[in-house]
Amino acid sequence: MARAEHVEIRIRQVITQLRPLLRLEPAAGCIELVRFDAESGVVSVRVSGGCPDCDMSATALIAGIEAHLMQRVPEIRAVQAVGAP
Repeated sequence: MARAEHVEIRIRQVITQLRPLLRLEPAAGCIELVRFDAESGVVSVRVSGGCPDCDMSATALIAGIEAHLMQRVPEIRAVQAVGAP
């Protein structure tokens, strides 16, 4: 398995662990890995929905998502949110 593929697997695992913390249920919202660029270390994620307890959108949570991912996957240099397909 290539190193980039291994990093993507770890990113997906962290995102799976992060979903309950954000309380983004599949019916109300979602966070998903779109792409990991191994050369730049940039992760692209798609976020939708929002916090069920406040008016904050999932996109507004990107700074916390970035910090969480970067802490657990040191190969990540930055996280960017991308729009709906």
